[in-house]
Amino acid sequence: MACGELGLPQYLHYAFYLACSWLWCLGGFFPLILARDYGWPAIAAFTIFNIGGATAMGFYFKGRNQQATFEKRHRPAISLFSYITLAYQLFFVTWLGATIGQPYLLAVVLAIGMIIYLGKNHITYSAIALYFISIGLFISFLGSDFAPVEINTKNGWQHAFLPLAIGFILSPYLDITFHRAVKNSPRPKVTFAIGFGVLFLSLLCFVFIYAGSLGDVFFNQGVPAAIIYPVVAFLMLQTAFTIAAHASELTTQQYIKPASLAAVILILAGLSLGLIFLLRDALIPWLNLPIEETLYKSFLFFYSLVFPLYLIIGRSKGVYLLALAVCTPAYSIGFLIGASYTYTLSIGAAVIILFAVAKRLSLIQQDKASISD
Repeated sequence: MACGELGLPQYLHYAFYLACSWLWCLGGFFPLILARDYGWPAIAAFTIFNIGGATAMGFYFKGRNQQATFEKRHRPAISLFSYITLAYQLFFVTWLGATIGQPYLLAVVLAIGMIIYLGKNHITYSAIALYFISIGLFISFLGSDFAPVEINTKNGWQHAFLPLAIGFILSPYLDITFHRAVKNSPRPKVTFAIGFGVLFLSLLCFVFIYAGSLGDVFFNQGVPAAIIYPVVAFLMLQTAFTIAAHASELTTQQYIKPASLAAVILILAGLSLGLIFLLRDALIPWLNLPIEETLYKSFLFFYSLVFPLYLIIGRSKGVYLLALAVCTPAYSIGFLIGASYTYTLSIGAAVIILFAVAKRLSLIQQDKASISD
C-alpha cells in the first residue's frame, strides 16, 4: 500500500481527490436554487441522493476488469460528460465574475487549473491541499456575520425528489475522475465511503452555510461585501480543480490531445464570456426568466436527463431519442418555469421509470429466449 510523502495511504489520497473533483459548480451553487425554489426537503434529498449515488459507484464494480469493460463500452459518453462539465464550470465562473463585478475571475481560475494540470502526476496532493484550504475558508466565513439559511418548504417540493434521485444515482458512472479512483485506489469501497460520506459532506456543509449570503448576491441584487470573498475563493478553487482533473484524465487516457483540449477550453471560455457580457441581465421573452440562470439550469438538463437516460436505455438510439423527446418538455417546464408547473417534473421522472422498467422486462425476455434456445 502506497503511503506517499504525507504519510497517508493511497486510498485516502483518492478520497480527497473524489471530494474535490465532485464539488464543482453544481454542488457549490445548485443548493441555492433548490433552497429558493423548493425549501429544505429538496436540500435534504439533494444531500442524500448526491452522497449516496456517488458512494454507490465505489461498491458497484466487482473488480477492475468490470470497470475497464464499462469504461471502454461507454467511452464516447464519458468523454461527452467531461466536455459538458468543463463548459459548465467555465460558464459558471464567468457568471460569478460578472455578478460580483470581477470579470478577470475566469482568467484566474484557468491559471489555477493550468497549475494543477501541469502537476497532474501529483494531483491527489493538490486535492489534499485544496481540501484543507477550503476548510480554512469555511472557518474564516463562520467568523463573519453571514445571512442565515431559511428553513422552510415551498409548494411543489415533492416533485423535485425523483429527478434528483435519478440524476445523482446514475450520472456518477460517466464521470471520468470516478473511474480513475476506482482503478487506482487499492480500496475503492473505503475511498468512496470516506470521500463522499465524510470529506465531500463537510464541503457541502460549507455550501449550506453560505447559501443565504451568496443567494442574496445572485438573486436579490445584493451588493458584494467582504463577507462573500471566502465563498468566491472556495468556488474558484473547486471549479479550477474540477477543470484540471477532467482535463488531466481526458489527455492521460488519450480521449483528446492536450493541444486540442486547450483549444476547446479556450473556445468554451470565449463563448461563456460572450454569452454573459452580451446577454447580461436579459430576460427570456414571455417567460420572464433571467438568461444567466436559465443557461445554468440548462446544463443541469444533461445530468438529470440526458446522461441518466443513456445509461437506462443503452445503445438503442431510436428508443433513447423517443424517451428524450417525451421527457424534455416535462423537465423544461417543471424546472425552468416551475411554480405551479413543478408537477411536470414528476411526470417526466415517471416516464423515465417506465422506460427503465420496459428495458428491464425486455432483457428478462431475451434471457428466457436464450435459455429456451
